[in-house]
Amino acid sequence: MNKISVKEKVSYGMGDLACNTIFTVISSYLMFFYTDIAGIGLGAIGIIMSVSRVVDAVTDPMMGVVVDKTKTKYGKARPYVLWMAIPFAIISVLMFWSPDTGANGKFAYALVTYILFCCIYTALNITYTAMLSNLTDDVGERLSFNMFKTLGSQIGGFVATGVTLSLVAIFGAGDQQRGFILSIALYGVCAVVLLFTCFRNTTERITAVEDKTSLKESLKAGMKNRPWIITCLLCFLAFTGIIIKSSSAMYFAKYYLEQEGIASVLLSISNLVAIPLALVTPSIAKRVGKRNCVLWGNVLLALGTVCVGFAGKNVPMIILFMVIGSVGCGIAISMGFVMIADTVDYSEWMTGVRAQGFFTAAGGFMVKLGMAVAGVVSAAVMARGGYVENAVQSASSLAAIRANYIWIPTVIAVIAVILSLFYDLDKKYDQVVAELHERRKQKEA
Repeated sequence: MNKISVKEKVSYGMGDLACNTIFTVISSYLMFFYTDIAGIGLGAIGIIMSVSRVVDAVTDPMMGVVVDKTKTKYGKARPYVLWMAIPFAIISVLMFWSPDTGANGKFAYALVTYILFCCIYTALNITYTAMLSNLTDDVGERLSFNMFKTLGSQIGGFVATGVTLSLVAIFGAGDQQRGFILSIALYGVCAVVLLFTCFRNTTERITAVEDKTSLKESLKAGMKNRPWIITCLLCFLAFTGIIIKSSSAMYFAKYYLEQEGIASVLLSISNLVAIPLALVTPSIAKRVGKRNCVLWGNVLLALGTVCVGFAGKNVPMIILFMVIGSVGCGIAISMGFVMIADTVDYSEWMTGVRAQGFFTAAGGFMVKLGMAVAGVVSAAVMARGGYVENAVQSASSLAAIRANYIWIPTVIAVIAVILSLFYDLDKKYDQVVAELHERRKQKEA
């Protein structure tokens, strides 16, 4: 296989720069926007998250099947990056426009726009991620593509967490809702340009031995694929912990630390750490294996997060321990969709079914399920603690905020450590790829 250009890898990374900038704004600020700006109650937020996941349960596997059945001159997944770019930008802006229509009207508007966002994000991000298994099956090149994907993701996350509140203040001039709308509009325009570039400069090289795969066949192949099931569960755990932590950062800074401005620093640390980390993670993964990156990354994440809990209100110590935890998180989470791409190859080798769309859709669904569970859990914990927006919080409310920011993510990281012990595809992946290459040569002969 000819060496793949850096230009193509950078262009692929631009896709996640676009996606994760807006995704991080939504995961970090939307709950705060709903409660403290739009005035939507925690109970209503829980309903929004729950209903949207029911929709995802239908649309995600459907999108996976659509990808597997797509056949164009541009590839199977790549065209959707082009087609979904503009709708993605528009719906992202509309989510932060909360019309003054009373409590029921605001709830209905938030529900509809959030569901629309989930559907469009499904069509965009699942197909973008599915591209990884079709760009190459070379281990080194796939890790290299993933490095640029991770760089794009983390730079986008850093921009979203480090710049957004400043943009809101500048554009809003005291009106936070107006500030959020204009900030997201700016991000949306940039996202369209980045996604168009990603589409233009990438090429899908890997095709399945058999293209006609039904949902039933894909599901049957998945149920036989233990590494895929474990990877999906790890994706769920990772994003549940990340979203619970990130969505509670504003509350932790504003009400526990009593320094609302420090929220941007807290939210930016993980992305800032992950940017240089992405450059060395491929080398680490080649040396120790993807499974061990997930395992030891979560060990480090758990230790760092626990130490934050014992740092009290000592901000320098909190930042230090968050850096430690963020190193672990960055190593662990960067492996998720590379591992899913590997399980696509494993499925083709074991069953003859290469369901890259369905497998990636399931991984994407687990990410969004984690996002939803995080929203429901964090809202329920805060409601049980007696949280009252824009007021001095009670001891039980502060304990709930700390539970969301520290203790629940710690428990989730420990569960991920245990689960990763059962992943064993790294040991036989080289054999899988070698045999697949031989089968494809025989087919072409």
